[in-house]
Amino acid sequence: MTDLISEYKKVWGDNLKQLLEEYDYQKKLTEKLDTLGPKDLDIKTFYEIVLWKLNRFPSIEDNLLEELKTVKEIKPNEHRKAKDVLYKMLRSPGIALPMASTILRFLNPSAFQIIDDRVYRVVHPGKAKYPAKPQKLNERYLKTSSKIYFDYLDALHKLSSPKLPFDKADRILYQLDIKLGNKIGTGT
Repeated sequence: MTDLISEYKKVWGDNLKQLLEEYDYQKKLTEKLDTLGPKDLDIKTFYEIVLWKLNRFPSIEDNLLEELKTVKEIKPNEHRKAKDVLYKMLRSPGIALPMASTILRFLNPSAFQIIDDRVYRVVHPGKAKYPAKPQKLNERYLKTSSKIYFDYLDALHKLSSPKLPFDKADRILYQLDIKLGNKIGTGT
């Protein structure tokens, strides 16, 4: 260990702990989990630990959580009414378009479906994928993502039929992509 300390002395000088001052990984959640006692462990905290490690812990404001409860009232083909809520979710740390669409889908599957690589590829073969969430959030990302998502939902409605019900389309088309032998992260 002494060799390691000597080797990186130019980085930390005589105080190795100074690097902790720069450590800001999942700051709020890290502070919460650092104070965790054995009696505090429940299933919610367990999931927070897992999401912390995966760097997938989302964070939303309480008022947005309340607003999300209203999306159940949105009727089929009226998905654009959720534009403001979608923008707010996309502005939230840890929530990109696939996660936002998942939240909306579970709250109201008759109006929203999940957008992900597999289903998007089946619905829009050969089309460029929806954008990844940039480090520095910008209005262009919000507009582009919402347009792509709402156009995707329009396309799903057009494809829907008694054999392919809209409220199950994401799951059916997801499985179709698997059966076609396609891989995640590839065009095929």
